[in-house]
Amino acid sequence: MIEYEHKGVSHYELLETFHRDLTPRSYFEIGTLQGGTLCLSKCPTVCVDPSFQIKVDPTGAREATMLFQKTSDRFFQDHNVTQLFGGPVELAFLDGLHEAETLLRDFANIERHCKPNSIVCLHDCVPMNVGQTVRAINGGLWTGDVWKVLPILKKYRPDIDIYVFDAYPTGLVCCTNLDADNTVLRENCSSIWREWGKIELEEYGFEKFIQECSILPTSLISSPEELRRYFYL
Repeated sequence: MIEYEHKGVSHYELLETFHRDLTPRSYFEIGTLQGGTLCLSKCPTVCVDPSFQIKVDPTGAREATMLFQKTSDRFFQDHNVTQLFGGPVELAFLDGLHEAETLLRDFANIERHCKPNSIVCLHDCVPMNVGQTVRAINGGLWTGDVWKVLPILKKYRPDIDIYVFDAYPTGLVCCTNLDADNTVLRENCSSIWREWGKIELEEYGFEKFIQECSILPTSLISSPEELRRYFYL
């Protein structure tokens, strides 16, 4: 089986760099679980998870921390993120259900509450091998089929700036140059999924996918000055 090894710092360390060096004024995440990424945030934060298992201080020194124990689809139906924060989301981390159609909806839904230079980070989109991409949890490290979101975004939203970093263990996709008024994904979700639903990574071509990712080493943004070559808030 062909393998790709991510040799950069962990996605936790990379997210910590974003928080520390860009100092976002609002942070949103889906898939909090035990709180490993939540504890990185120092600003007002909204967390969404259908089953919290938080093992860290849930509030830290943040002015506001809002926890919504429900699915992301239900959350976006029930709440307006901009109103919760009193302004746009500046940094988001999407690490919820490992199904491509769900991640695509999550991205489309949170982009509506972002400003152009906000950053939306997608986890687990660059698996180490084809075996990790099955839809059902099969034990061990599992990414599901969220890899599909990357080629979908490149095809349907070429206006977005997408940077793929070799964050251990399954990469971190960082999107900026966003457009809250763009409706392409929301209006075409059904047709996009009819096109991509049955495509498997083995069929698509693992080596082809890795090449298309244009993966960048995390060392490129290890200092504030280097980070701001790609992102600013």
